[in-house]
Amino acid sequence: MSSELETTYQMVLQAEYPEDVFGALSSDDKATKKEQLNTIYKQLAKMLHPDRYQNNCDEYNKAAEVFPVLSGLYERAKTRIEREIYGSRNPDEEEQIDFIIQTRKQEYHLRSTLAEGDLSVLYQGDFVDEQGKTVKIVAKVIQDPTDNDLAQNEIKVLRVLLATPSKASKHLPMFYDQFKTTEGQLGIILNYLEQYYDFYSVHEKYKDGIPEKHMVWMFGRLLSIAGFAHSKGVVHGNIEPAHVMIRPKDHNLCLIDWSYAAVNPFQTGDGFKVFNEDYSAPEVAERKKPIPSSDLYSIGKCMIFLLGGDVKTNSIPNTVDERLRRFIKYFVLPSPLQRAQDAWEMHEQLTKLIVELWG
Repeated sequence: MSSELETTYQMVLQAEYPEDVFGALSSDDKATKKEQLNTIYKQLAKMLHPDRYQNNCDEYNKAAEVFPVLSGLYERAKTRIEREIYGSRNPDEEEQIDFIIQTRKQEYHLRSTLAEGDLSVLYQGDFVDEQGKTVKIVAKVIQDPTDNDLAQNEIKVLRVLLATPSKASKHLPMFYDQFKTTEGQLGIILNYLEQYYDFYSVHEKYKDGIPEKHMVWMFGRLLSIAGFAHSKGVVHGNIEPAHVMIRPKDHNLCLIDWSYAAVNPFQTGDGFKVFNEDYSAPEVAERKKPIPSSDLYSIGKCMIFLLGGDVKTNSIPNTVDERLRRFIKYFVLPSPLQRAQDAWEMHEQLTKLIVELWG
């Protein structure tokens, strides 16, 4: 491994602030500072982009791990310039919060806001376990109390999936606790996924599509966790790029946001709760019963997206091996009776296809 890559890799991963990577910016003018920042970022991005290391597996994995971190520091640096705090190392000047959630089980400290969506706000925080170890967590707090039922549903689903210890557990969010705010909003305490990136982040780095060999391991992991959930009677119901998180360094994948899932729908009457125009199967819009092949349809769409295809037309670049294209398109057939039905069976077929393609 080149010393330049190793040195930059360590610098980026160990950075506490963007300034640790991009250094001091000389101008007092925001626009000029952003130009200086952009120049430095492009130099580092060129050095760390995974495409540069296609012929060396170790270097490729290092670059794939660190490149999204670099991009995150770049976005954070731009925000700090805009807020005129670039150069400061005072954590209180960033989007920091510090409040305590006390439940019957535990005291949780919420430290910062991670993201804000239409349904909920995500906070990063921590708690101290019985061994005195600090454990990072995410608190998912519903915005409007009228949507508390979706949070309750996620709790119910995760309890079903995590009821028995399993190898599949590492591919699922870990549910710790729940609470209600004084305004009646339900909150869920989950484990924090460190150095994970969603499919949108992956696509951002590979706008023309990721290499097939990297797509297939993500495909396999996603089929495996879907198969596990289906064996427990659970249909996720909203698999899309924002809900699939990968950790490049060890090829782990986590399927998140089970708010819209259905449990044993034919016995309970549980139905689909959301329709995603690009990723939901046709039967979702038709308000039919949730079935496993509905999830497989969404998984197929995600693979088309990763390969740089068009999720609206299901077209996949011709540079992708025809056998792989044909396999993926089997997942996105309009009829649920004609498309892929069983996730574990499809996982087995994918494994055979990988051997056929690459030995």
